[in-house]
Amino acid sequence: MKLSIPQASLLKSLQVVERAVNDRSALPILANILLETKGNALWLTATDLDVGIRFQASLREDPGVGAITLPARRLTSLVRELPNEAVMLEAKKNHAATLSCGTSQFRIQGLPPEDFPMFPELERESVVTVSPTVLSGLIARTAFAMSMEETRFILNGALLKVQGTTMTLVATDGRRLAVSTGVIAAAGKDLTVVIPAKTIRELNRLLDGFADEQVTIAPLKDNQLLFEFGDVAIITRLIDGQFPPYESVVPAPSNITLTAKRLALAAAIRRVSLMTTATSQAVVFELGANKLVISKESPELGSAREELDVAYGGPAMTLAFNPEFWLDVLKVLALEDVTIELTASDKPAVIRLPEFVYIVLPMKLS
Repeated sequence: MKLSIPQASLLKSLQVVERAVNDRSALPILANILLETKGNALWLTATDLDVGIRFQASLREDPGVGAITLPARRLTSLVRELPNEAVMLEAKKNHAATLSCGTSQFRIQGLPPEDFPMFPELERESVVTVSPTVLSGLIARTAFAMSMEETRFILNGALLKVQGTTMTLVATDGRRLAVSTGVIAAAGKDLTVVIPAKTIRELNRLLDGFADEQVTIAPLKDNQLLFEFGDVAIITRLIDGQFPPYESVVPAPSNITLTAKRLALAAAIRRVSLMTTATSQAVVFELGANKLVISKESPELGSAREELDVAYGGPAMTLAFNPEFWLDVLKVLALEDVTIELTASDKPAVIRLPEFVYIVLPMKLS
């Protein structure tokens, strides 16, 4: 295998797939990227056995059929430092490769390509097609609510539901819930799966670079799911288990509402949150006639108080919230004004839009 590829093209290809690499695995081969040549294409594949990413880079000439695996981090670091010229990559004996560009030459030791996990055959049972703008919007409005706690594995991801031409993405950590819906271009069979958090994050990262490509989603064998767009294919294992019945926890609409300028509210919460600690995270919201006071008292750090003019005509109410739960959602909503539904100091607060619902549980007032 001997090929020539522009440095920028090779670097982009490596950066697409390297995030799937697992440096800490007991299997050394998982720290490598598989490079394969087929026709006028270079295929790069990386996997941690849960998530696999494959990318196709075009070549000017057909180098023939060949394969080699090389250490992902070292290869990417080397290519990043090379000048913006043609890179020559040639497979050698004993699974090594030489890399040359301009006056730079390197020899990199690899591992047998036959040891690399086989990328699943893409035998699509049914296909869903969605625009990258819709899918990335669903992810942006929900991914922050995924749980980071390993004790509830089913929450370490997001629920994806497809019914007809409606796609819904749901995430919760047990203290907040985000539900976002969008219209898809084409649907096959209805689909309900739980996608791991790492896959959601990688999709969000990669979709930015492929805004003009439709995304194909297809179930595969062995409880796996395919996302394909442009020259990228992502295959992920799905989370087994029953996602909580989120529909039952969405409160009925409330006529007690608070409306505030989104950016002003986020800025006030952010400033007050500077007085929180790991053991004392709650900030206090005090509501009165057209006024919101956000405050925090910390024996260790001091105190903070912010007062905002808002539209509020309900009863006086005092609530406590984790400030990050509000900052996460306020930065992704493209609204000038945000309306929050309230019921009581011990009941959830709700942002309710036509295609988005966000529920936050209050914390106990000290």
